[in-house]
Amino acid sequence: MNPGEVLRTALGEVRGHKLRSGLTLLGIILGTLSITIMTSFLDGIVTMVWKGFEDLGFDGVLYVAGRDARDLRDREMFARSRGLQPEDADLLLARAERIRAVAPVQMTEEIVRRGSVERKVQIMGATPSYAVVRSRKISEGRFLAEQDERSFGRVCVLGHRLKGRLFGTEDAVGKTVEAGGRLFRVVGVGAKLGNRFVNSSDFDEEMEGMFIPLGTLRKFYTGDDEPLAYIAVKTDEVKRLGDVQAEVVSTLRIAHRGAEDFRVENIAEEMLREREQVTEVIRSWRIVLGSLAGISLVVGGIGLLSVMLISIGERLYEIGLRKALGASDLEVFLQFLMESVALSAIGGLLGAGGGVAITKLAGSFFPGGLPVQFLGLAFAIGISVALGILYGIYPALKAARMEPVEALRSAA
Repeated sequence: MNPGEVLRTALGEVRGHKLRSGLTLLGIILGTLSITIMTSFLDGIVTMVWKGFEDLGFDGVLYVAGRDARDLRDREMFARSRGLQPEDADLLLARAERIRAVAPVQMTEEIVRRGSVERKVQIMGATPSYAVVRSRKISEGRFLAEQDERSFGRVCVLGHRLKGRLFGTEDAVGKTVEAGGRLFRVVGVGAKLGNRFVNSSDFDEEMEGMFIPLGTLRKFYTGDDEPLAYIAVKTDEVKRLGDVQAEVVSTLRIAHRGAEDFRVENIAEEMLREREQVTEVIRSWRIVLGSLAGISLVVGGIGLLSVMLISIGERLYEIGLRKALGASDLEVFLQFLMESVALSAIGGLLGAGGGVAITKLAGSFFPGGLPVQFLGLAFAIGISVALGILYGIYPALKAARMEPVEALRSAA
């Protein structure tokens, strides 16, 4: 019997016992289905988690903020300094070797109006480098430009939610809003930040607020002497965050005439620890869910083994007749092994197809959809075929080792 004949005979047996084959396939289908769905759902969740971390914009970022005097000596030292000023950001960028970008930020609250709609929002004065430091993206228009800063431009970038509250579905770019009695032209709208897995109060403040040039905010709202809210510093050398922090401290101490009226928060280091913890949690979930899916496949394989043994008991006459007519042990072995593999492969393909369909359907409930992991598909089908081989070896060996006379006598 050639391999083609072996495969044809195996598929014939599958078709000849549809109910039994269907029940046998059910375990394989459920196991493969669970692996396919598990890998796609988990990868979809992981994608959203890392997207949320990216939206935080804290990778490689240190925050410098002012601090209050703790005692009389601090007050005497702090009197020498004007606090954090835009010049400090320029000095950090000029002197520090490991800093990629620096973003000074100042804040105030004002009533923002557009027609009859008004909101009290947080207005953030920032420079164009803010988008680089915090990895911010724009959904419409553009972010603040250097020309806006130099000319004290009355332009603004609306937060994602504020745009919706003021303009609804209408295009906002090019139109004007009133902030604290002054008109600003909208040049951009920020992208949506965060998701159901990663969220932050910073996201809410930013999406409900608006950005204007830092110079504009200081000129029209806070004045030039008001200290900055903070300075965000970004570095690409995340493995040397301690050195970057030391550079920032030493540079600002000199700029502030020895007064350490600031504190440096190493957010990047905290983010690295958080990422490591999340990675461990994800790895644990992969192991747990993979084990559950694997158990389903193993149970399906046991069902396959049972059905194959029943099939041999029903086909003793066929086995004895084939061997009496000259079929070798190898040919009989291959016939029954091929039946087992055919059943498991069909179950694997059906389970994988069902998993893809469910993944596509469930993807509509995820903002970025759910990815169909072809590696997971291949793994699930491969495991089902491997189980077909593993659980088919014993029944196939049992059939191949039967003596023709003994098989015919048992059948009778």
